[in-house]
Amino acid sequence: SENGKSTVIVVVLAIGGYFGWEGYKANETHLAEAAASHYRDLQDAITVPEGQSLTDEKRATATHVANILKEEHKANLYASQAALFLAKMAVESNQLGSAAAELQWVIDQNVDTALVNLSRNRLARVLIAEEKYEDALLAVTVESPGSFETLFAETRGDVYLLQGNTQQARAAYQLAQQSIAVNDRARAPLLAMKMDELKTPEVTAADANVIAEPQAEVAGE
Repeated sequence: SENGKSTVIVVVLAIGGYFGWEGYKANETHLAEAAASHYRDLQDAITVPEGQSLTDEKRATATHVANILKEEHKANLYASQAALFLAKMAVESNQLGSAAAELQWVIDQNVDTALVNLSRNRLARVLIAEEKYEDALLAVTVESPGSFETLFAETRGDVYLLQGNTQQARAAYQLAQQSIAVNDRARAPLLAMKMDELKTPEVTAADANVIAEPQAEVAGE
């Protein structure tokens, strides 16, 4: 009799766990489908004929849908992409503070590494426009930038140049040149031009790594 009771309890728990897991999966599927549906609505709202710009109505609709994605599906990649769109609209309206906030939101969610690094570089550009040079440097100073090393180093070089630190600018540009990936060779002529415009002597590869990598905490951490 006692063994029978134990068996019943185990079976009940197993059935409950199964249906609980199935319910969880069904809910996750529902959320993913809802996020995809909202993102399609966002795409529809921002799609305009070539040569035309968004109407105020479409802009309002896009903003509304993007905010729904951020509020209800922040862990979904679509929400981060929606925030990038909001940042783009903010830049176009010269609302740089709002753009920076949207980009920082993407960084904080940390849903996708490539998207986070893209947001870091865009945030740095916005901060440069606001003349917040130290904050811009922090945005693109990370330990393992991966495929974004060239882009980050170039951005740091631009900041140093604006600050009047030509030696550090050259070092950053050299680091960018050294790390160019095969599929990013189109950046080489621009980097070469930036190097040519500097009137400072070249530095060694070792110096470039030391000078171009400031010791600072990463923005958003």
